[in-house]
Amino acid sequence: MTLPIRPGLRSVGVALTASALALALVSCGGGGGSDAKSNASSGSPTASSVAPGSATITSFDVPASVQCGAAPSTTVNVKYATSGGKSQQLLVDGRQTPLQSASGSLDVPVHCDPIAHTVVLYVLDADKKPTTQTKYLQTEMPTP
Repeated sequence: MTLPIRPGLRSVGVALTASALALALVSCGGGGGSDAKSNASSGSPTASSVAPGSATITSFDVPASVQCGAAPSTTVNVKYATSGGKSQQLLVDGRQTPLQSASGSLDVPVHCDPIAHTVVLYVLDADKKPTTQTKYLQTEMPTP
């Protein structure tokens, strides 16, 4: 299912993709291999990261797990609060859900499977710099 993209959210998607790429590069040491730059004083690779924006995430509550029934999916309640943001959205396993207010609560669908689900709160400040927080949710499968 494809969600329509409102004007202005495309830049959020591009910024999120760029942030995810930067985080992926940082987590693997900036590319590794023989081309990795070294810190002359310690001999260890150097890494850079994306500086967070001026918006803050004051709370972000996602349960650690949710029990699944017989259905292929279930819902989970996510609560959030932000300040200083111009726009915010929730991503569940990569699916974007625009948030209409700086704080609130919503039920989001998750697929029932033994794989951990990623829930990201993404907030852009007035300068379009992102602040993010990630939580992981495990779906508990029913015992046969």
